[in-house]
Amino acid sequence: MDVYGIPPKKAPSKRSKTSCSMSRTKLSASDLVGTRFGVLAGQNISTINNNDNSIMDVITGMVGGVAAQFAWPKGFMLQPEILYSQKGCRFVDGTQYGIDYLEIPIKAMYRIQLTDIKPFAFVAPYTAYAIKLTERGEVLSDTPLSKEINKFDYGVGVGAGFDAWNLQLSFKYSWGFAQVLNETFPVRHKVFTITAGYFFNIK
Repeated sequence: MDVYGIPPKKAPSKRSKTSCSMSRTKLSASDLVGTRFGVLAGQNISTINNNDNSIMDVITGMVGGVAAQFAWPKGFMLQPEILYSQKGCRFVDGTQYGIDYLEIPIKAMYRIQLTDIKPFAFVAPYTAYAIKLTERGEVLSDTPLSKEINKFDYGVGVGAGFDAWNLQLSFKYSWGFAQVLNETFPVRHKVFTITAGYFFNIK
C-alpha cells in the first residue's frame, strides 16, 4: 500500500542498462507515489504590522478553498492551494478594516510516515490579490482608502499539521512582504491560520 492506501503498481521487470539509465534521468509519474485533491476551510487571526504595534489589534476572518497534494518518496510533498482569505486589523478606537484576498500558497512539505496519523512541517510562499475592502462589514469602494490599498500581496508562511486518513489539520503563521497601503507608511500582514481539510484519493 502507498502513502494514501492505494495498492502499488506492479514492479517493472528488469531491462537493459540503457532503459534503466533512462528511467533514472527523468522524474516521471512512477516517482509520484500519491495524488489527492481536497477542500479546505478554517479561520484567519490577522493584524497589520507596523513600527508601532500598539495601535493595532487582531481580527478574525474566514479562509477556504481547494487544494491538490502530490507525494514523492521519503516524505516529500507539494500542496498548492487556491483560497479565499479574509485579513485585516482593528484600531484601538474600534475601527475595523478587512481585506478579502484570492490567495495562492504552495506548501513544500515534509511528512513523517508513522501509522495512520502522519505529522508534517512545511514552508509556504504565497501570492494574493485583493478583491474586497470592508469597514466593520460594510464594503468600501471608490473611496480614498480603497484607492490606496495595494491590490497585490506576497509573503511566506511556516507551519505544521497532520494527515489522518482523508483528513488534514494544519496550523500556519504568515508574514506579508508587500506593503498593504501604497504609501510610505510601512504596514504588512501578519496572519495565524487554522485549516481543516478533506482529501480524495486519485487512483
